[in-house]
Amino acid sequence: MKIVTYSLFVSGPRERTSYHDELLYSVKSLRLYNKSVSVHVFLYGEHPPGFTQELEEQAVDVHQMGSYVDAIRRIHARAFRTLSVYPVLHKWLNFGELERLAPTQILQADCDTFFFDDVDALFARYSDRHFYAREEPASKASHYGYDSTYLDESVLAAIAQSEGAAWVNPYNIGVCVLNHGIWSEIAKRVEQWLSYAFRFAKGISFNPQARNSLWPAFAEAVARDLLETPEVLPLPFPSGNPWILDQMSLWLTLGHIPGLTHGFLSREHVAQGAEEGWDGKIVHHYFAIDKIAFRSQMGKLFGF
Repeated sequence: MKIVTYSLFVSGPRERTSYHDELLYSVKSLRLYNKSVSVHVFLYGEHPPGFTQELEEQAVDVHQMGSYVDAIRRIHARAFRTLSVYPVLHKWLNFGELERLAPTQILQADCDTFFFDDVDALFARYSDRHFYAREEPASKASHYGYDSTYLDESVLAAIAQSEGAAWVNPYNIGVCVLNHGIWSEIAKRVEQWLSYAFRFAKGISFNPQARNSLWPAFAEAVARDLLETPEVLPLPFPSGNPWILDQMSLWLTLGHIPGLTHGFLSREHVAQGAEEGWDGKIVHHYFAIDKIAFRSQMGKLFGF
């Protein structure tokens, strides 16, 4: 069985947000081309009335995962303050639930994705290796060009070597295809992945220049957890963007999986950011452009 997964956590009151709209737009676009693929949405925290019903109307299986803070604390209690303030870690906490469904392939998609063709085309084209994703923009593999101030791959390679991890390409994890049961191996290493996230957060807090990139709640949480975890070694964070902390932690974690095979999703099939042209594309991860304008344009074109 092939499965498409989404995960959503929204802090604050139970009011509808752009993230809810993004997720529904993504699912509706997927359903234009495929009515039968199994879609699973994992919801953390509380969400507005009617949102779950709208998902179920699109033949989506909804998993109520409870409190995001509690989910983090169950796995990594000693640094839960820091980790639970970082709002996107939930996306990789769901594989234990998915294992029970015995999937053959998994497509993991962010909310800000839009489909232009049948998702089965992705499953068919990318089935040989364990893990596929697009390259991280500004990495060495990016057609935008390499920017070491955004991501210093030489430092990252040194960290991987010091941690005993194989090199894994810097992938953007907004759209990922997983095969051959690799989700079980990731599920076994969720605590390790969260530990890397915390160690990178420590590394940022110890760097006076990088520390300024932290928003106040995150900086305060790191400071509190630092006092209680003096034995945890920080890792230098080789990026100026703290919002790829989860990705960098995943790259290192994947590097600990014996025999892991991985490769890039083609730009021909998966667009990201401001890349133009939808001919031949299967899905677009539109994170770097005006989201409201993009959704409005797609809604007019596709009638929703």
